[in-house]
Amino acid sequence: MTLSGISITVVIPAYNEEKTIGGIVEELKQHGYDVLVIDDGSVDNTTKVAKEAGAKVIRHSTNRGYIEALRTGFKEASGDIIITMDADGQHQVKDIPKLVKPILEGEADLVMGARNKLSPSEKLITKITNLKVKISDASTGFRALKREFASKMKLRGICTCGTFVLEAYKLGAKVAEVGINPGKRMFGKSRIRKRHIIQAFIVMKEILT
Repeated sequence: MTLSGISITVVIPAYNEEKTIGGIVEELKQHGYDVLVIDDGSVDNTTKVAKEAGAKVIRHSTNRGYIEALRTGFKEASGDIIITMDADGQHQVKDIPKLVKPILEGEADLVMGARNKLSPSEKLITKITNLKVKISDASTGFRALKREFASKMKLRGICTCGTFVLEAYKLGAKVAEVGINPGKRMFGKSRIRKRHIIQAFIVMKEILT
């Protein structure tokens, strides 16, 4: 999709999300977005369903994890602005214009989609992150980022909570956030929160270095 001459690619890491990915891609395509799904070694029909819905799909032969999927997506995305979006149905396509607006208006290079409810571990990571960058949700997976910054990011840590926004900030990105109202995960359970204790120490190290 192009807005005011600026192209947008939505990058969606996906692992065994055949039940949700099709509907997400279809809705994105209805709104004219370029969609890139990174199938991170799924053993179900994620690739098939995503392709049938209209997405470009890059498949990892084995499960490498969310960060590796993002790295692949950032490398292959062609848009001037990259949207990162989860494959579980929580993020709302209707929130994308609000997410990219600060970038289009020259106010930000990275925009975080801030939720109003965080888990205790997410609150901890956000509190630590605030020692360097003032943000109300450092763990959101719904983000808009200029490709010029995405291409430089190393994506350190065992997940992107806290470290994503800190790395972008260190690269000189202007950071903003907009409020979003995510839905509930449609199927299964989150695979991230168990890692947050370790991630909190990684975030602290990122701040101190």
